[in-house]
Amino acid sequence: MTGQALPAYQAAKEGVAYFTLSAPGLLRFTGDTYVEFLQRQTSNDLGLLSPQQVVPSLLTSAQGRVLEHFSLAQDGGSLLMLTQPGHGPGLATYFQKRIFFNDQVAIQDQSDAYAQIELHGPLAVQALARLGLEPVAALDGLRAAEWQGHPVHLITQSGYGSPYSVLLLLPKPAAPVLLASLQLPELNTSQRELLRIEAGLPGDPEFNHQYTPFELGLDRLVSATKGCYTGQEVLARQVTYDKVVRKLAQVSSQQPLAPGQRLRAEGKPVGEITSAAASPTDGHLALAVLRRPHDQAGVTLTTENGENAVILGVT
Repeated sequence: MTGQALPAYQAAKEGVAYFTLSAPGLLRFTGDTYVEFLQRQTSNDLGLLSPQQVVPSLLTSAQGRVLEHFSLAQDGGSLLMLTQPGHGPGLATYFQKRIFFNDQVAIQDQSDAYAQIELHGPLAVQALARLGLEPVAALDGLRAAEWQGHPVHLITQSGYGSPYSVLLLLPKPAAPVLLASLQLPELNTSQRELLRIEAGLPGDPEFNHQYTPFELGLDRLVSATKGCYTGQEVLARQVTYDKVVRKLAQVSSQQPLAPGQRLRAEGKPVGEITSAAASPTDGHLALAVLRRPHDQAGVTLTTENGENAVILGVT
């Protein structure tokens, strides 16, 4: 996006705007042992779950690479898994194949029944307050509420353009009515992607099965105290023996940047751009995974085209 910032983008920076997730994924786990079932397969500690807190977590490969990113939330006697867009059906099949004879777990794919709407901007809480909705003012906060007879879950997430954003999970029929009541500008996909890159947060392009959680700055999604899961030993060694040799960084350039471009230092490749966008105020921005010691703020790298790219910060 170039030129003057569009109203929705400005609103997300200075006020509030919304984004509706396309093909949102939602799985519901029920049964007597669903917590134990997911605890042995995912990276974070489900002991942190509470009616006021979600647990963001990961699936990792045997090599410790990120395969999937999702959030887990209690909903009465069941557990909700909010997946990456479009990944609900695939994850339902994945977990179904891992249910053994002694597991008392049932999985329902409810992706088509619910809408997921993000509110971005410093005035998101005030906008929701006008509807009588109040999110928990802490990262990973969860509040179950009701609006015009419909159940609504409010989840506080890392913010794009503000400290926190709020994800609303609600039945699809209620979504148009709620949005009409909020009367907010709508972000398109490219605007939302720009906000993410400006915030330095990993997203779908970074969850490409190539990087470990620590390389993407997702340390808090990996428990150091829970039991075993796939990839746990590799990730533990990365920490114990200081083997995290790459980091996600935000870079800036006077020329356009593109995913897949390699970045070089002293003529040698040291990393690759994973996401890129053009900011109306900050020029050409990108996220890149860089090998140390070439991951320090202020370092100037070069693209394959010989253009300079300056590291703004590391996630």
